[in-house]
Amino acid sequence: MGHIWMSSEAFVRSLSEDAGCRSGFALGETDILERLGADHQFVDEVTTRGFIRLASNDYADTVGDLLFALGTARTPGMPALSRRFLWNIGQESGESFDIWRLMEIEAVAHEYARRKLSHDESQGEVFQELRQLLGSNEENFIPRLLAAVDEEIALNPFYGRDIAKSGLISLNDLFHSEKLPSNDGRLFDQRFVDFLNRNPEELLRMHWRQFEGLAAEWFQRQGYTVELGPGRNDGGIDLRLWKDDVSQSGPPTVIVQCKRYKDKVDRVTVKALYSDLLFEKATGAMVVTTSDISRGAKQDIRAREYPITAANLEEVTSWLSEMRTPGSGFLSFDDPPSK
Repeated sequence: MGHIWMSSEAFVRSLSEDAGCRSGFALGETDILERLGADHQFVDEVTTRGFIRLASNDYADTVGDLLFALGTARTPGMPALSRRFLWNIGQESGESFDIWRLMEIEAVAHEYARRKLSHDESQGEVFQELRQLLGSNEENFIPRLLAAVDEEIALNPFYGRDIAKSGLISLNDLFHSEKLPSNDGRLFDQRFVDFLNRNPEELLRMHWRQFEGLAAEWFQRQGYTVELGPGRNDGGIDLRLWKDDVSQSGPPTVIVQCKRYKDKVDRVTVKALYSDLLFEKATGAMVVTTSDISRGAKQDIRAREYPITAANLEEVTSWLSEMRTPGSGFLSFDDPPSK
């Protein structure tokens, strides 16, 4: 296999475009190095401003490593299309297909992907060939093979699909910006959800306003009508929640206080939240935190029968797992296959 030489600056620019556009992030060199990690095979060459010698599959694997670190891809590297297909059907090579048939399916699937990208009218012929290669299980396997094709197109840098570069967001905004989404009805950006699901330790570093947005997005997806406070001078109430069958003109069903804390939420905070609950005439209250409720605060809740619950770090992490959409959040393929 041939190799190419490129400067570290050119390497970073290529990664920024190929991984950034596919993940929806505007990536700078610092973002790339931090996400690849100090042990990655090409980081030394980049930091020393050297020239990099790499094969095409090494470059594709690096794009895949970066997409995985950003929460866009489900695995590091750039696995073969046939491997993606086997994952989708929950099998290993040899269970339904011998290696030679699998290689043939992969080759034809790549050709289908190429024609699909170019809107070639003959793609339907290749689609029928794929059906024949899948044999008796084709009705069950064809949707999973097409999903593997779409994933390959979305993630592999050697598929030159035109990807709009507008609308990219800075990963740095998660940690330093109070700005939340203002369109699509979302209260927190899906790309940040996928990133945090892959990197839950970053919950402790994210901006407090973004943490409020994350909680608001979760409750909205659970069917609540959500009023997200202004962030500052909100009187200690970050979210007001109403059940779908409760008018927003009346008292909220639940009030929420978000605490992106390393330390545990203390008794004073819990007592103040109970006072707010009484003032708002809410049915209940919740603390959403990156830590937990202190032992003393839990004792007060039990002893005084406060209608207050908590979502701690473990639960918030589980929210991310339920909300994630790696591989489908930014890029979508809505066009049906030609038949």
